[in-house]
Amino acid sequence: MTTKATATKQVKAVKQDVKKILANAKDYSRNLYLAGLGVVNTTEQQRTKAYKEVVKTGTTIFKDLVKAGEGLEKKGKKLGDEQTKAVNKQFNTAKSTVEKQLSTVKSTVTKRINKLEADAKKTIKADAKVVEKAAAKVQAKVAAKPAVKKAPVKAAAKPVAAKPVAAKPAAAAAKPAAPAAPAAQA
Repeated sequence: MTTKATATKQVKAVKQDVKKILANAKDYSRNLYLAGLGVVNTTEQQRTKAYKEVVKTGTTIFKDLVKAGEGLEKKGKKLGDEQTKAVNKQFNTAKSTVEKQLSTVKSTVTKRINKLEADAKKTIKADAKVVEKAAAKVQAKVAAKPAVKKAPVKAAAKPVAAKPVAAKPAAAAAKPAAPAAPAAQA
């Protein structure tokens, strides 16, 4: 029975060892679970703290950016107004220059047109005098010559009516027609 007793002791020892191992594993598993909960809790606290810092910093940064933007807006508006005034001034200067040049050109063209009209009138008057003199000479020559008797004009001959042309076959139509004889003059 010694062997049986030894075997029983060994089985009891192994059972106790297994119970200890299971108890240790249970404790270890519980500790792991609790550590995980601790990590979640710590992470949540740090996230909340970090979020509050970001919100605080973000709000500060946003306000600073708004102020900087307002400053740039004022500078930009001022620069835009200055540029608009400068462009308007240049435009008005150019407009004035163009108007002066246009007035000068208009005056020059008007003077030239008036001169051309005056020259044309002089030329027309001179040509009219030449024509009057030539006409007077012709009238004098005609008056100096004896009158010539004119022969009476014969009445024009009546045209001869053309004979109607009969329809020709297609082959005959392709040939060009002979030229018509000139009508007899009376």
